[in-house]
Amino acid sequence: MKLELLENYQDKLFKRVDVNNANQLGKILKEYFNQNKKDGIHLFGFDYCYVIKKNNISIKDIIDISGIDESYEIEINNGINLRKLIDERNYLVDSPKPEKNRHIELNFNTGLHTKYEANRIFFGAPGTGKSHTLNEEKNDLLTNKNNYERVTFHPDYSYANFVGAYKPVSVYNFTTQKKEIEYKYVPGPFMRTLVKALKSGLSSHPEIHLLIIEEINRANVAAVFGDVFQLLDRKNNVSEYFIQTSEDMRKYLADEFNGNPNDFETIKVPDNMYIWATMNSADQGVYPMDTAFKRRWNFTYLGINNNENIINDKEITFNGKPCKWNNVRKSINNYLSLMNINEDKLIGPFFIKPEDITDDRFDEVFKNKVLMYLFEDAGKQRRNRLFKNKSNIYSLICKEYDEKKFDIFEDELLRILNDYKNSEVD
Repeated sequence: MKLELLENYQDKLFKRVDVNNANQLGKILKEYFNQNKKDGIHLFGFDYCYVIKKNNISIKDIIDISGIDESYEIEINNGINLRKLIDERNYLVDSPKPEKNRHIELNFNTGLHTKYEANRIFFGAPGTGKSHTLNEEKNDLLTNKNNYERVTFHPDYSYANFVGAYKPVSVYNFTTQKKEIEYKYVPGPFMRTLVKALKSGLSSHPEIHLLIIEEINRANVAAVFGDVFQLLDRKNNVSEYFIQTSEDMRKYLADEFNGNPNDFETIKVPDNMYIWATMNSADQGVYPMDTAFKRRWNFTYLGINNNENIINDKEITFNGKPCKWNNVRKSINNYLSLMNINEDKLIGPFFIKPEDITDDRFDEVFKNKVLMYLFEDAGKQRRNRLFKNKSNIYSLICKEYDEKKFDIFEDELLRILNDYKNSEVD
C-alpha cells in the first residue's frame, strides 16, 4: 500500500462505523475497492484488522459478500499484517491499541434456549438423509446462518486436529520481505467454535454457534475429544465441570480476548455452543463408542423410510415400463430383511441422489453404488442368495446387469418388486 495513500486516509482509519459481522464488512470492502481498487483492499485490511480478529470473521466470507475476486484475499491479509507491524513499532502514535491483559470474565450462561438439545447425534442406515435433516434443523436453530462450522471425522483425525495444537506456521516478515516459520497455537474447529460462542456471549446480543461433526464414529472419539469429553456433561446446556487448559491454549485465548492468560486457566462450553453430529453405524471399520461417551448425547434416529415422500415420484424405465426407484429400494430391503440382515444395513431413500434417478444416469449409479454396496457390505455373506449367477466376481455381476438389469437378482426379490409395481397400478 502506498504510504501517501495511508497518510491521506489516516483521519478516516480510526472513525469506522461500528461493525461486527461479515455482511457489513463485505459492503464496506466493496466501497474501498470501488474507490482505490487494489490499494483500497490493502487499506481495508489495515483499517479493519482488529474488527476482523476480534469477531473471528472469515475473510473468505467477507470477499464472497463483497463480490470481488477471491484472489484479493492475500491483499487483505497484507493490509492486516502491515497494521500489526505498524502498531507494534508505534509508527502511528494515535493508532488505537487493544487493551492488553485486562481481566476477562467469560459468560457461559447467556440464557439462550431453543427446542433442540445441545449435544445431538443423528444416526440411521445409509441414505436416510441424516445430513439433510441436520441441515434443515440447523437452519431453524440459527438466527445467523453463518454461525456454524462443519468437520468430517476420519480414522487419522486427532485431538490436535479437533481442539488445537502448537504447530509451525508460515508468516510473512515485512522487514526481511520473506516468508518465515514460527510456532504458534493453531485452533481446531472445536476451539474456533468455542471462541466464537464465548465472544458472542460477551456481546449485548448473544447468538447460538453450532459445530457439526460428520461421520463422528469414523474416528476414535475418545482420543479425538480427549479431556474435552468432560465438557459434554451439561446442565442447562452449560458444561457442568471445568477442564484445565494447557499453557499454549491459555495464551491463545488471552490473545483472542485481549486478556490475561490467568483468566483462562479453565474453560467450559457455554449454553450458546451446540454440537451436532451424524453417525452411520452400518459402515465397516468404524470405531465403537463407549457407554460413557454415548450417554452425553441425545440420539435422533432416522428410520429406513424417513422422508421417502421426497423421492416417491422418481422413476426409471424397467422392461419398457416406468418403475419407481422407491419400490426398487423397498424390494431390495424386504429381501435383505428376509435374510435376517439388520436395518442399519438396509438402503435409505437418498442412497442414490434424486438428481441421479434418470434413465440417462441411473444404471451407472446403481452399479457403482447399490450393487457395490450389496456385493461388498450388506449382502457380502449372502451373495449366492442375492444374485442368480452366484458369482463372487463384482465385474461379472455388473456385466450381467448391463444385459439383464434387475433380472440379475433372485426370483423372490423380483416377485417382491412385481408386487410393488402392481400396487402402483391398483
